[in-house]
Amino acid sequence: MAASPGCKVRVLYDFEGDCPSGELVVCTDEILTVTRTDVGEGWWEGISPNGSRGLFPQAYVELIDYSPPQSSNFRPLPSGPMPNQGSFDTADGWDDDWDDDETVSNYSGGDQESTISSLPRRETNSGMVRTGTVRKSMNRFSHFVKSGGEAYIIGASQGDVKIPHNERVAIREDGNRIAWDRSPDPFTCVINAPEKKSKFKGMKSFIAYNLTPSNTGIVVSRRYKHFDWLFDRFVEKFTCISVPPLPDKQITGRFGDEFVEKRKEKLQLWINRICLHPVLSQSLVFKHFLTCGDNEKEWKQGKRKAECDKLVGASFFMTVDCPPQKLELLAVENRMEQFGRFIKNMDESVKAIQERGQVHCEKCQGSYRNEYKKIGSTFGSLSAAFAVDVDSESSSQLTQAVEHTGKTYDDIGEMIADQPKNDFIPLIEGLKEYSGMLSTYPDVLQVHKGTIGKVKECQRLKDEEKMEDSTFEEIKARADTITNVSFAEMSHFHDQKVSDFKNMMQHFLQEQISYHHRVIQKLEDSLRMYDHIQ
Repeated sequence: MAASPGCKVRVLYDFEGDCPSGELVVCTDEILTVTRTDVGEGWWEGISPNGSRGLFPQAYVELIDYSPPQSSNFRPLPSGPMPNQGSFDTADGWDDDWDDDETVSNYSGGDQESTISSLPRRETNSGMVRTGTVRKSMNRFSHFVKSGGEAYIIGASQGDVKIPHNERVAIREDGNRIAWDRSPDPFTCVINAPEKKSKFKGMKSFIAYNLTPSNTGIVVSRRYKHFDWLFDRFVEKFTCISVPPLPDKQITGRFGDEFVEKRKEKLQLWINRICLHPVLSQSLVFKHFLTCGDNEKEWKQGKRKAECDKLVGASFFMTVDCPPQKLELLAVENRMEQFGRFIKNMDESVKAIQERGQVHCEKCQGSYRNEYKKIGSTFGSLSAAFAVDVDSESSSQLTQAVEHTGKTYDDIGEMIADQPKNDFIPLIEGLKEYSGMLSTYPDVLQVHKGTIGKVKECQRLKDEEKMEDSTFEEIKARADTITNVSFAEMSHFHDQKVSDFKNMMQHFLQEQISYHHRVIQKLEDSLRMYDHIQ
């Protein structure tokens, strides 16, 4: 998205920025005035309607004159596949600078006194990350239209297209639902051994991660920019599939051990999601990503092939084999609206748990810990008072028991402060990943909404005898393909949701039970001290 200071942009998504760090709080459809675009990759500076000045993610806005607002009706645009959107220079493939992975940039925004050294990743006083993953600036509906969405539905771009066998995707009936066909070759992939490397005689530094797929056992080295490139290929090709967002980029501090380890963990979660998806995991571009070694020529060839893929966007649906049954338009529309409400409600609930969990963690490390330590201190003072005049063995035993009780409460305070890393923080991190995935569905649902709008338009033409029944049935069949893809993706999400939340809640509750058992054990040990007093 090309922009310059003074231009206007429309906000696509709500963004709850951290005001003390120089970020804006903006809402969908607000108009911002851009003041700087050279802040750092992924961030711009601007002025909100209320006059506030600060940072916002570039991916959350669109130029008002650059891209039309979303609409439920298709616009007649070129029918062929759109040129690939990557701005990558394929001339020097393996080592070209695709992103800001090595760019260092500092920014002082507005009247802020301190320099923002790390965006968008922020830390609170409790040491917990509060921000989510920044989404890419890819409007799925707009891309679907530009890649021949309308032409696909009306059959204008079909032609005699031969789909390679390894590009075909199957959808099956699974009881009373539609689902992706199971992966013929399921596998996993482990990311480990992040290593700092350099090029150009040390002028450029980067972190490389080793990936080991279980189906090959061959280790390949990848940088963050390679993951970013793969993400863009997925989003461009699979317009009705939810592609999990990547971890945030970071302007500075990229080589710190803690950051590298956290990024490795998040990339592992991301790659796990891809491996679990029956379509993404079997795609040719993903296989190239996981199998191409250090041969630069081989990487360039696979990269160019992926970037010149014709079966992207709307053309992807030509590769899908669906169940033969016809779908009722009203039932489809109701189900999609229901799923949209479900996604919205789940997103709100997930964020509410995150926010409450954050507050609880801060209290554990603050007021809860301090309260128990204060209780321990008062018991400690009582034991000290008893120790001033010990006139018998029983008095001495009482003093020791009370002192032990004081130390017990002091220890419980430390246990409370330490406990969130075992239960609430893993739960919050898991929910953050889901927040990122949920954020992809509005665009995915918008693609289907546009499809329904086109079918209704053709239905009116048929009713007015301006379109033949046979033509409408062909259009309806192609729309059913898009619906089947959407339904299969919904089924996959629900399957993953059940498995993930079962595991997350079991872990959370097991850790809670373990914690309370340890507290009980501490109190029982202290109680036994009083049994010895004669």
